[in-house]
Amino acid sequence: MLKTTKKLVNEEKVVRILTDIVKKSYEEIIDDPVLLCLECTDVDLDVATANHFEFQEAIKENFELDEYGDVIHYEEYQLLMKELFDFFIELHIHSEWFDYFPEGEYIVNGEGLLSDSEVIAPKGTFYAPFEEATIES
Repeated sequence: MLKTTKKLVNEEKVVRILTDIVKKSYEEIIDDPVLLCLECTDVDLDVATANHFEFQEAIKENFELDEYGDVIHYEEYQLLMKELFDFFIELHIHSEWFDYFPEGEYIVNGEGLLSDSEVIAPKGTFYAPFEEATIES
């Protein structure tokens, strides 16, 4: 499931928190569905966890801290966060809440359109990664 260079002492907790963040992001956009570009920082772990105290504390549990509560081996921390960012994207792609649209050509209203980005959207709202490709209810 979660593959990181550093063995986490609280992997289940970190996965649960990240899954909760993905679900919450879905709940925030379901009433006004939008397309989220995965390469354009529309989905960003740093932004999603910037003020998330529980996540920050859960990550710190895996590191030695200095007298101020800061991670001592910052390079290890940065590597873990990069790996968690990749996992965060995968959580979105494989979740029950979002449809995933890889880059490629799509037919929208009879016209071939090219998407040069990977995109997600709330499940069942778009049939292609373009604003005009909404699924009619």
